[in-house]
Amino acid sequence: TLTRRRIAIHAVASRMLDESGKVGYIKLESFTEASVKEMDDALMALHQDGMKSLVLDLRGNPGGLLDTAAAVAERFIDSGVVVTTRGRNANQNQVYRVNGAYTRPYPLALIVDEDSASASEIIAGAVRDHNRGVIVGRPTYGKWSVQTIVRMPGEREMALRLTTAKFYSPDDRNYSGVGLQPDVLVPESAQNRTTFFRTRTSDEINADPDVAEAISALQRRLTSN
Repeated sequence: TLTRRRIAIHAVASRMLDESGKVGYIKLESFTEASVKEMDDALMALHQDGMKSLVLDLRGNPGGLLDTAAAVAERFIDSGVVVTTRGRNANQNQVYRVNGAYTRPYPLALIVDEDSASASEIIAGAVRDHNRGVIVGRPTYGKWSVQTIVRMPGEREMALRLTTAKFYSPDDRNYSGVGLQPDVLVPESAQNRTTFFRTRTSDEINADPDVAEAISALQRRLTSN
């Protein structure tokens, strides 16, 4: 007997990785309408556990909603432009700014890889240009463009996903086709290939070379301060 019911797909998972150093870890798998609230809930839970620094993992994240990316960026960047879009039509030209209303000041390490695309790259570009944290991993995918869903006329429900604009980092950089280079390059191995987060134990995550390098970078920053 099967029961029909709604299935909730969560985009955010978190845990404390280093209890002694209080390093929090958040895995963001996509940028959906619910991602911002899930991110806030995760940050609050880690804060209550005494988090002193944060590893944000965007590996394998293909992107999602542009507005969500800007809102997530505001959790880490206190002021200024986080992304700009420019297209052929004036209504595609937008500047997304933040004012620090939701910013968390924790030292930040961002993990990316070749499958971090679109909205993930918006976060990486904003972190890089605002000098907000260290980026660890491998070059991102290089999809610095915006798609719009265009409804097609007719009796049948049809739509066309059309590229309508490109997006640019706060310093007006577009990494389309080349991707954004991390500050700390970590070679790919069997240990740091993206796998489903919820099947990994804390020991497996700590043994991940990308995560280990991110924690080391945070420790160096905390020590220098």
